[in-house]
Amino acid sequence: MKVPQIFDRNMKRLAFLDNAVSVGYSLEINSLWTATFTLPADDDKNAYCQPLNFVEIFDGDERIDLFRIIGEDLERSNGATRFYDCEHVLATLLSDVLFQYHQYGGGGIKTADVLNYVLARQTTRNWVLGDCDFKRYFEYNWENSTLLAALFAVPECFDSEYMWTWDTTVYPWTISLVTPSDTMKSEVRYAKNMTSMKKTVDASGIANRIYALGYGEGVNQLTIAGVNGGKPYVEDAMSIQQYGLCSTILVDSRYEVAENLKGYAEQMLAELKNPYVSYEIGAIDLHRLTGDTFSKFRPGEIVRVVDEADGINLRTRIVSVEKSDAQGDPGSVTVTIANKSKDIAGSISELQNRALINETYAQGATNQQIYNFTDNADATHPATLKLYISDSVVRINKMLLNIQFEAFRAYEKAIGGGGGQTTSSGGGQTTSSGGGSTTSSGGGSTTSSGGGTTSSSTSLRSSNTINSSDNGGSGGENHNHGLARGDRLALIDYNNNIIGGVNFVPSGAHTHPGHTHTVGSHTHSVSAHTHSVSAHTHTVKAHTHTVQDHTHKIEFGIYEGARASSATIKVDGVEIPAPAAYDNLDIVEYLKTDGSGKIQRNAWHTIQILPNSMSRIVGAVFMQTFCNSRGGGDY
Repeated sequence: MKVPQIFDRNMKRLAFLDNAVSVGYSLEINSLWTATFTLPADDDKNAYCQPLNFVEIFDGDERIDLFRIIGEDLERSNGATRFYDCEHVLATLLSDVLFQYHQYGGGGIKTADVLNYVLARQTTRNWVLGDCDFKRYFEYNWENSTLLAALFAVPECFDSEYMWTWDTTVYPWTISLVTPSDTMKSEVRYAKNMTSMKKTVDASGIANRIYALGYGEGVNQLTIAGVNGGKPYVEDAMSIQQYGLCSTILVDSRYEVAENLKGYAEQMLAELKNPYVSYEIGAIDLHRLTGDTFSKFRPGEIVRVVDEADGINLRTRIVSVEKSDAQGDPGSVTVTIANKSKDIAGSISELQNRALINETYAQGATNQQIYNFTDNADATHPATLKLYISDSVVRINKMLLNIQFEAFRAYEKAIGGGGGQTTSSGGGQTTSSGGGSTTSSGGGSTTSSGGGTTSSSTSLRSSNTINSSDNGGSGGENHNHGLARGDRLALIDYNNNIIGGVNFVPSGAHTHPGHTHTVGSHTHSVSAHTHSVSAHTHTVKAHTHTVQDHTHKIEFGIYEGARASSATIKVDGVEIPAPAAYDNLDIVEYLKTDGSGKIQRNAWHTIQILPNSMSRIVGAVFMQTFCNSRGGGDY
């Protein structure tokens, strides 16, 4: 019989626990195994049994598995004893976490890839992936989770049985996710190896219709309706017929993908649709006593239970195997079988306590936003609005477009000249007259004056008179010869050079003597002659015309023009059908989508308005979205 062995955290053997007694263990399918042992308080090897050191547990010569110490109690009664509590080394995955938010999986990423993603986050590489019998393409989301919880959550949404297995005989240790065998490996029969049997039937937790809710809140909380024919629940018709309708609500905010949430709801329905029936069987471990392999019990294996006296003949899976003292009472073992992979108490607890997850799992909020835009536009120059939808937008509830047509608007009447401009004539130009030309006068001509004439002036008087007061006296006609007092007169020398000037002063009253002008008799003669124009050319030299830099004054104001009556609307380049009205146009279905049919995230979306004439466009987009509480930055 082998005794427990103690190792440090580097798997260095420290001691054999020769005095260990009451070595017990509890092995439960898809759960963390536990073990216990005791040592006398005065055993020197207690010094090696430090918290988180490893201990290897045996049942006779059979290795049960590797555990780590997590607790110690000292009891004094008929001698002091130290009691040690242990958990399977799988618990090392509890010491590492997925901090904050992680998303992984989906199309092209198999279950094995997801498991490796989790295991890759170990600080110390204690575990590696072995076998994985499943190739699902679910997307997973974790937030502030231990690696063990994240790992165990991966197959929870499977609609088929699964079982975790592991190998701790080599390091790094290996963990596998496999389909449990349907081969019957053992039998427990009354009057052979069955010492007692306790049957428990519990119908208190029956649920045959499960409404499933995932991430979010209110109207934005994830349901399975979109992937379940419009129904937000899964149900079992046979159970409803037999037990009546029993509904419950499953809330788990860890699920952000509807397909995953539906799979999990179906798994819970399979466990809860019927009463929980379990058998706690006291048995004799004949394998330990006689080596009978058909009497070896391991969790997850199929066992046949036969009690002919009570008409019991069951073929079911072992849920757990327990021994309280593998050394002192090696033949005594308790085997629990049930019609479910895990007990109803655990399932009900999960359903009732999902709200606790919400306390540590980031949620989001419903947001309402309005984007306004205004611009002049026409049929070839659209008014454009660009919207950005980030990946934090979990759901888009509404996106409504509102448009108003107003008169085209300008704010000035003129524009600047833009600078001087020089235009070349293109070079000189010569134009010929076409040859010389002579024109005759028609002959000479003489005109008589009609004889001489004498004209008397009598006394000449000026028509431009001045007042007598200007000359200081009277006598004669006052006149100024057309000049006004103060006129400036130039003085010149004999060479006609200006040598000065004086101000005109009226001369006073004076007269001009009478006189005559005589023109003698004469004639005017024009001889016969011609006018000749020689052949010639007119030449325009090469030149330029220059307009100097200048501006035209701008007249500011608000000036309105035409107003459109309709418009073409394009969303992400796609023209939408002409609306009857331009209020509250639902444009959600026209936004560009990704391969899964969801509106593209981390992308800009464009709305274009092309009116049927020049017009001012006043538009607004109303968005109602549900956004998660994640994102970068702390500004």
